[in-house]
Amino acid sequence: MQKIKSRSANILLRAVIIICSLLYVPTTLAQTTFKEGDIIFEKIPCGNLCDAIIETTPCKPGRAFNHCGIVHKEGKDVYVIEAIGKAVKQSPLAAFLKRDTSSLIYIGRLKPQYAKAIKPAIKKAQEYIGTPYDDTFLPGDSALYCSELVWDSYKQNGTPIFTTQPMTFKSPKTNATYPAWTDYYQSLHQPIPEGIEGINPCLIANSDKVELVIIRR
Repeated sequence: MQKIKSRSANILLRAVIIICSLLYVPTTLAQTTFKEGDIIFEKIPCGNLCDAIIETTPCKPGRAFNHCGIVHKEGKDVYVIEAIGKAVKQSPLAAFLKRDTSSLIYIGRLKPQYAKAIKPAIKKAQEYIGTPYDDTFLPGDSALYCSELVWDSYKQNGTPIFTTQPMTFKSPKTNATYPAWTDYYQSLHQPIPEGIEGINPCLIANSDKVELVIIRR
C-alpha cells in the first residue's frame, strides 16, 4: 500500500512539473533586458485610423498591434528606431512605452539562425532616420511606415527576412472597406491600395522568424 501511495505521489509530481512547463508566465519589466535588434510592438490609442489598422491586420487571438520599431542600445541607454509622426526617428524606450498603457509588452526576438542580420539591420535603420513617414502605405517610394522600416532593414543575403502579403483595407467581419480607411484615402486624394503587397506589425509578430517575448509591466 505504501509503495502504491509513493508511486501515485511521484506520478502526480511529474504531472505538475509537465503542466507548469507548458504554462507561460510573462516576465516583469524590471527583470527584462531588452536585446539589440528586438522588434517591439504596441497598440497606440489614436482613434478611428488606429482601430482600422487593428481590425484589418489581425494578429493571433488575444493580441492587437498597430505599431512597431527596432530596439537599439547605446551603453546603458535603450532606444527604439521607428517610423512615426512625420519621419523615422530614434526615440527613448521610455517614450515609446508611454504611448501604450496595456499591462503587457510584446517583443519579437529573432531566432538564433537570423542573429547575423541584427547588426546590419540597426545600421540600415539608422541610415533611414529623417526619412519621411509613408502616409499612403505604398511600397517602393521614398517614404517608410513603421513595419516597412522593420521589413526593409532586416535582410539576409539581400533578401528581406519577413514575408509580405497583399494588403487589405476591408473588415474581416463585413468584407467591406473599413470606413476610416475610405475617409483617410479620400483626404489624401489617393485610391485605396487594396491587394498591393505590403507588411504590417502583426505579420512580423506572427512570423516564424521570431520568438515572441511577453513582458508584464
